[in-house]
Amino acid sequence: MDGFVVWVESTTLSRSIVQYRWIWPLCEVIHFIGLTLVIGIAGFFDVRLMGFMKRVPLSAARDLMPLAIAGFLMNLTTGATFFIGAPHQYVNNVAWWAKVFFLVLAGLNAMFFETTLGARTMNLGAGDDTPRSAKIVGAVSLVSWLGVLYWGRMLPYIGNAF
Repeated sequence: MDGFVVWVESTTLSRSIVQYRWIWPLCEVIHFIGLTLVIGIAGFFDVRLMGFMKRVPLSAARDLMPLAIAGFLMNLTTGATFFIGAPHQYVNNVAWWAKVFFLVLAGLNAMFFETTLGARTMNLGAGDDTPRSAKIVGAVSLVSWLGVLYWGRMLPYIGNAF
């Protein structure tokens, strides 16, 4: 992994990210905005999937998902910028790997929902309760995104533990 880190840090893009001091703070702001969109909207949808806020039709909660996807894309772009700018801060950091684990878990959970439960549950209207399987998917999603948030926040505090 050290050879990969050395190679990334030697690229013009990596050096530019570090050299232009405004890039990192700007990406931090964009990353935070993207995170609020993902956690706020996906969290709202997850809570509805878990059976809360039954007066809100599930389809209405899902209508906000394009904003969550936009937030995720903002975070993907800025996260890649952080990684390219300082890969040594991430590759040996247990918090980063935990964050990646929860990102993968959230993605697999969303894929499971879309391919198995999505069509069935989207027909539920206001006042309808969600099936147990949807509640589990919502809980796993909420825990996954909170895990991404927690471990991302722990990155500077845990450091390179490997």
